Amino acid sequence: MQQLHYFEKILKNIVSDKDLSNLSLKNSCDSFSKLCRAFIIKFYKDNRDFNASMSLLNSLKDETCLKLFNKFFNSQSQNITFNHNMKYKDHIWDIFCPEALESYNKPEKIKNKILRKRKLTNLKESKNFLTNPAKEILFLSNVLITTPIDYFSSSIPIEIKDELQQFKNVRQSYWYDHPIPLDATIYENEIIYGLKNLDEAIAFEAQRNNLKIPDKIKLVLSVSVTHNGLEKIALDYVKLIIKKQLNLKFIDVYLFDEDICNKIYATIFLKNDKYNVFGVNGNYGRHYTFLKYILLIYNKVINSDLRYSFKIDLDQVFDQKMLLKNTGFSIFEIFKNQKFWGGTATDFEGRKVDLGLLAGALVNKNDISKDLFTPDVQRPKIKNYASGLSSKRIFCPEWPQSLSTEAELMNKSNDIQRIHVTGGTTGITVESLKKWAPFTPSFVNRAEDQAFVISSINKNEYLSHCHAKNLIMRHDKHAFAQKSIEMSKFGKEIGNLERILIFSNYFEAHELGFKILKEHFWPFTSVFSSKHAELLVGLVFLIDGCFNGESYVSTGAKRLLEIQEFCKTKLHGQYKNEKQFWQEFVDRLEVFDDKNHGLKSIINSTKVL
Repeated sequence: MQQLHYFEKILKNIVSDKDLSNLSLKNSCDSFSKLCRAFIIKFYKDNRDFNASMSLLNSLKDETCLKLFNKFFNSQSQNITFNHNMKYKDHIWDIFCPEALESYNKPEKIKNKILRKRKLTNLKESKNFLTNPAKEILFLSNVLITTPIDYFSSSIPIEIKDELQQFKNVRQSYWYDHPIPLDATIYENEIIYGLKNLDEAIAFEAQRNNLKIPDKIKLVLSVSVTHNGLEKIALDYVKLIIKKQLNLKFIDVYLFDEDICNKIYATIFLKNDKYNVFGVNGNYGRHYTFLKYILLIYNKVINSDLRYSFKIDLDQVFDQKMLLKNTGFSIFEIFKNQKFWGGTATDFEGRKVDLGLLAGALVNKNDISKDLFTPDVQRPKIKNYASGLSSKRIFCPEWPQSLSTEAELMNKSNDIQRIHVTGGTTGITVESLKKWAPFTPSFVNRAEDQAFVISSINKNEYLSHCHAKNLIMRHDKHAFAQKSIEMSKFGKEIGNLERILIFSNYFEAHELGFKILKEHFWPFTSVFSSKHAELLVGLVFLIDGCFNGESYVSTGAKRLLEIQEFCKTKLHGQYKNEKQFWQEFVDRLEVFDDKNHGLKSIINSTKVL
């Protein structure tokens, strides 16, 4: 009762009398929206829908979303001194999102503070820096495949159409931001868009004599699926698209799905006696870590000249003409200018920083004509949280995200480290993989790029990203993937709530503890770590559920309850197991003898011919 009284106090600082008039049961979009509204209205006895709300809640008390509300609003002790005096009447960020509050109040001061915390001194160049990107960088990307929107679409390749029918009523296993549906048209297909533009960018390098014909770059594509069992169809589909729709002249493409990963694992470990997280299905963290470690394998059994990898997303483009116009360099020349990639430095607190990682930035397609250095995340508008009832009154990560983007990603100097990174513009060296055995845990479902270095933070030295001055890719996702983005909208929003639960508990499980990590990752990544994660997630889910309805509430409640249970019972142990696994993976590969060329044969078999 004490906790529900506390919850009621917070709720009444979020939902005003005016808001209640917009929460009527009559105007709800469906029964799930109505249920969320009823849960709120039960705390307002004078509301005209109070009796109807109580009746509805009593009749549907076993509904999953109500179980979530009761658990999240009752389960944890709320050791917060509720001192909210309505000074900030449009939001309660001071309780749940202090990073947003300080960013909103003093944006320039926060930007300067970010740069002070990222500033590096005693910068030392890599002892063996990159000289030939075409031969030394293994390029990486990921393809996320989902079932068709229309199973009878003429855009589904005839070769896989019959096999696909069995997935009509199969429950989805994994959620991604904008997966490629198997009925995507040529103009909506991220595979075609990304590989075509990448091939053109490499052709530009050949024209500038940065790549000698017939040399090609090597590109590893991980192929992940939203439904278990879809792996073979997805792999065949990607091959068909590349062979039928593209004429790649400067790229050798290698495809890796879960089955190929299992073969690699069995070859290195011989017996399935270890906790295996080497694969590409599942949460984002799993394929992100796989793509980092594939470099070690290529370096070991394919070509030891491959000492770097760089990951792009296929909705991103190296806009060579704009790069040349604004920086004077093509992308390969920009790579060669990153002398500190693989070097060392000292941070603002005197700790040693290993700059074995590299991070670039993004500019939206619609903004690039203005200036290459235009932040891809803009500061929020006031209406985002003040104009109507919205979860932005509780939680607004867009504020610290925008300032962090302006300060870090748009920086025109090399003398900072990057804490805020975007997964599609990150690189790593072989040496860093060997030294640190870094990984993103497979339970991380969003911000897998920012989570990657958490495993490698120690008190006196840590692995971090070197800021790649001028390395900016054009982000084109809205140019072709609008339908897929819209379809995945609610899945992404639930993913962000899972992210709060996961990061909050991951920070607690880490050797350095919650407080140190919270300070290190301030202000953007830290906003998703909270001492009151369940209360925060429950409130956001409740408010958004009032308007989003069934497709958000029904699936979301199940996912969030499963994640909450995982965080409480399994996260800590899984983190320890995975940390041990990746260290052993590095150790085994170091002494691995591919005398029968078994591993090399597996890798070569993945090439699209």
